[in-house]
Amino acid sequence: MKFSEDSKYGFVVGRVRAREALLLKRGEYERFLNINNLTEFLTLLRQIWSYETPDTANSQFEDLLSAATKENQQFFAKYCFDLPVKELFLTPIFYNPAKLQTHLKYLNNEFLNAYFTAAIDFENIRSWIRIKYLATLQKQDNVEQKKLFTNQYLPNGKLSQAEFLELLLMDFEDFIRWLDKTPYKSCIEPGINYLLENNSFIRLERLIAEEKQKILLLARYAIFGFEPLVSYFLLKQSEIANIKKIYYGLSENTPIHLLRESIACVL
Repeated sequence: MKFSEDSKYGFVVGRVRAREALLLKRGEYERFLNINNLTEFLTLLRQIWSYETPDTANSQFEDLLSAATKENQQFFAKYCFDLPVKELFLTPIFYNPAKLQTHLKYLNNEFLNAYFTAAIDFENIRSWIRIKYLATLQKQDNVEQKKLFTNQYLPNGKLSQAEFLELLLMDFEDFIRWLDKTPYKSCIEPGINYLLENNSFIRLERLIAEEKQKILLLARYAIFGFEPLVSYFLLKQSEIANIKKIYYGLSENTPIHLLRESIACVL
């Protein structure tokens, strides 16, 4: 994969590499999953996330969550020197196909193209699966399914709307066979099987998130450029989301095996 290798990010990449080493690994998530109560959870989180809050010693979970999110956004905004790249990740551009396409075309960056192409394809695959699954439960006809999918379909991916609409006439087995022609079967098939067996999208969501993380990890091969900064920013966002899932899951007595299933992490 070709990277921008923009030398103005030389100092930034050094800072990013230091922060990458602090990202939570799967084994560290296990420590949170095995905690007995939320007080211990907060104590451990304060040790790992040393963010300033209005009252750090007595900060509650929402304070820590807000501080982590704010600091991650500020770090990215401060050190991202390319406005189009900054707008891709700090503004709600993903669901604005025309603006997204304009930015990606202008930047002409292989790393960003790969990430957003996969992200869009996964969003469309997720929409298809949800519509098909709910249609089966609610006895929706094909006309209604096509209408719903057409309203949700996002352009700029590799997989065409026409293919998805034709597949709505088929079942999940046909869909899985169709996935052979895509790079996504290895993560989508286990997610569909889990859904059909357990009536839950939890594995599908995790596997999709982890596939996107694998693309982000390719930025570790970049010496200069904005790619490592983008990768770190999104991986940190994922970490914050994981911690949020575990905390609220524990507070609601969600079974540990389900929480573990939901944690997207390839580190």
